Amino acid sequence: MTRVAPKLYKAGEVCELLQVQPYVLRSWEKEFPGIGVQGKALDSPRLYRQSDVEHVQRIKQLVFVEGLTVSGARRKLEALAPQISAVSESEAAEVLESLGKDVKSRIASVRNGLRALKSLLSTAPGSSNGRVPRKPMKRGAAASRAKTVKRAMVRKAASSRARKKPTTKRRRA
Repeated sequence: MTRVAPKLYKAGEVCELLQVQPYVLRSWEKEFPGIGVQGKALDSPRLYRQSDVEHVQRIKQLVFVEGLTVSGARRKLEALAPQISAVSESEAAEVLESLGKDVKSRIASVRNGLRALKSLLSTAPGSSNGRVPRKPMKRGAAASRAKTVKRAMVRKAASSRARKKPTTKRRRA
């Protein structure tokens, strides 16, 4: 027996089905946080289950037909909360899995592009093996470099002391 995946709707489809404007749906998402499912990535589109569409339809009924405010509709829906079914873990896993298929393909294409860039950057112009030859450091080069830095610091400190003017105290007569 094959399992049928639940239908997921995009925001435009929900707006068209329920005859509401997109800005209304977005504002209701903020007021009623249980509406819609956001994917793992922040830039993924928000999707709506059939239960979300029914929830939005109830909100529309309360606000536009019965004349309640959004906060009044929220209070009324909270009072009816036991009747609203919670999202099961299996439903959430199915939604995330369906979102993950597209994400996996995008990650694979980015990974292939990065590998191509890496191979381009690893080959230096004029080198036969693709590596840039490095000059070996002479023995003691690090020590001589440290001495040079130390000398420069001593000179700088001496010159700053020489620039300072000595302070003289004036005597009172």
